[in-house]
Amino acid sequence: MVFNQAAEKSFGYSASEVIGQPVEMLIPQGDRSEHARQVHNFALEGSAANRLMGLRREVRGRRKNGDEFPSEAMVSRQTIDGRMILTVVVRDITERKELEKLRKAAARELEHRLKNVLSVVNSLISLSAASATNVGEFKESLTGRLNALAKTQSALLGKQQGASLSELFLAELAQYQTPDGANVTIEGPPVSVRRRAAQILALAVHELATNSAKYGALRSAGGRVAVTFDLKGEGDECLLVITWREAGGPPVKPPERQGFGTRLIKQVVARALRADVAMDYRPEGLVCRMTLPRSAVESDR
Repeated sequence: MVFNQAAEKSFGYSASEVIGQPVEMLIPQGDRSEHARQVHNFALEGSAANRLMGLRREVRGRRKNGDEFPSEAMVSRQTIDGRMILTVVVRDITERKELEKLRKAAARELEHRLKNVLSVVNSLISLSAASATNVGEFKESLTGRLNALAKTQSALLGKQQGASLSELFLAELAQYQTPDGANVTIEGPPVSVRRRAAQILALAVHELATNSAKYGALRSAGGRVAVTFDLKGEGDECLLVITWREAGGPPVKPPERQGFGTRLIKQVVARALRADVAMDYRPEGLVCRMTLPRSAVESDR
């Protein structure tokens, strides 16, 4: 018997411990009788089915410490001086199997993420079409919302644990900041937001910012927007409270009709994130408060 260094590494035995011993010591207990039967059949001049053992096959190996591992084995047969000699070549495929698991897991995660994104895009198209009065308006509003979604994807790129809430909001509001950044402030404790919740919250902030740039504080040189968020409560009862507050812009009055942004915040955010949404059109500036379970932003499902 030849038991090389690769075999010693895979099985954990030294060559001196294995040579002269039954090969079944390298096979899990439950597989030994079947293995012995197949080896016996293969050694005989049998059918093509028996000769399948001579092909590369996946089998279970057993290490010295009792651990089992996947391997590929191929048995060859030859006669020397009238004696039947069987030779087996074994390859440890543990690493390959682990890579296959990772590939399948990555494919499932990619499928899940694509479904989430497409679900959000579908909602954007439907709501944009419902609120637009002409094709040009539909194109402009949808393009802006898709760009907001793209910024969210960039903020989340490569982050398994999600993006911080501050980072997420800044990605959307940076374009509105003055050089000194004084007109837009974002304050709150560290909060990590998972992918689907991040997409929805980013779109909500996009709608608030777009509306503010057209009609509110971000339209005026002296206008200011403050985004604050805080955590209230403990454990399963913990709530995330996000407040958008405008000041220094034109006098505000409630809109005559409910636009896309208001519907998105009140319907999509409220439904998807189990949020309680309050829109307060104060004369000095809009205040939007979203109160939702912290668990709603920490889950991707």
